[in-house]
Amino acid sequence: MNFRPIFTFTLLFIFMTASAVQADTVLLLNGDRLSGKIISMENSKLSLRTDYAGTVSIDWPRIKSIDSDQDMTVFIKHSATADKESAEDFSSEKIKKVGTDTPFPTARVAAINKTPRQYTFTGKLQAGWNRSEGNTRKENISAAFDLSYRIGRDRFNGQGNHYWGTSKGQRSGYNWMLDGEYNRFLNEKLYFSGSGGMKQDQFQDLNMRSVIGTGLGYQFFSSRNLSLSVEAGPAYVWEEYSSRNDRTFLAGRWAIDFGWWIFPEYLKLFHTQTGLISSSDSDNWLWQSKSGVQFPIVKNFFGSFQYNYDWTNDPVPGKRKVDSRMMFNLGYSFADFPWNWDEM
Repeated sequence: MNFRPIFTFTLLFIFMTASAVQADTVLLLNGDRLSGKIISMENSKLSLRTDYAGTVSIDWPRIKSIDSDQDMTVFIKHSATADKESAEDFSSEKIKKVGTDTPFPTARVAAINKTPRQYTFTGKLQAGWNRSEGNTRKENISAAFDLSYRIGRDRFNGQGNHYWGTSKGQRSGYNWMLDGEYNRFLNEKLYFSGSGGMKQDQFQDLNMRSVIGTGLGYQFFSSRNLSLSVEAGPAYVWEEYSSRNDRTFLAGRWAIDFGWWIFPEYLKLFHTQTGLISSSDSDNWLWQSKSGVQFPIVKNFFGSFQYNYDWTNDPVPGKRKVDSRMMFNLGYSFADFPWNWDEM
């Protein structure tokens, strides 16, 4: 959806008529008139705080007009008939300061004091550390980021992680990964995907694995409490090793991204996975996954228990096929917790 937030303005907000009032007033199609303070409107629901009934939710299509003298941020559709989920609904030329005498059709408004889901920045930063002393002396440090920016039909994703470990003073683990992806939504659910990534794993004897790929994805769910997307397509892989010949191959790639606040505001389940399988050698395939639970601590800070499981079906001779790791992380989330959306 190609739109930008309207400038915050002080106004007498009038959709159909103009009149001077001290409190916000909502006029319904059936002639009923409600007064109070407009909190927000999104997903075709207007929240109005009243002195007599608390905060009430009103279906936006049932509203004929509203009057307000408060500062409000408004997202406006390009046309009154546009579907709010399409990418062409919003136009920067149509987002403007509305004067006190300017009527504005209710059908043109997509959100008030809220950012529509199609114009969002989300993500998280997290890090983990543990140390043990005694018969075994170990120390492990991990850091990761996961960012996503959506504007209309375009979505940009980036993620990376770094792991470093020692045992008895000797390095016992070292790897890092960077991935980037661009999605172009063809409709509300279906999208085109282009991706690229790099990975190094010293103890798998992998100096560098570079992957570029493309494909189609499907966004089954994309709400604050539930998200699920899958994608698949071809990819090309370059691998550089220290103790065996480098190799390149065409592969099939798939990916799944799942998140669910099973207990909203308290506990989130998550699972992501990516797989590659060579088109010329079915024994050459790998699978990487991250699964766990995430829970809020205070404000946007969270904790998580995460289990990483990586399978390399054709490893360097002498190396194991499986790498797994259980971690506890602390992190900071950007507009990721359901309770924070009222404040964003």
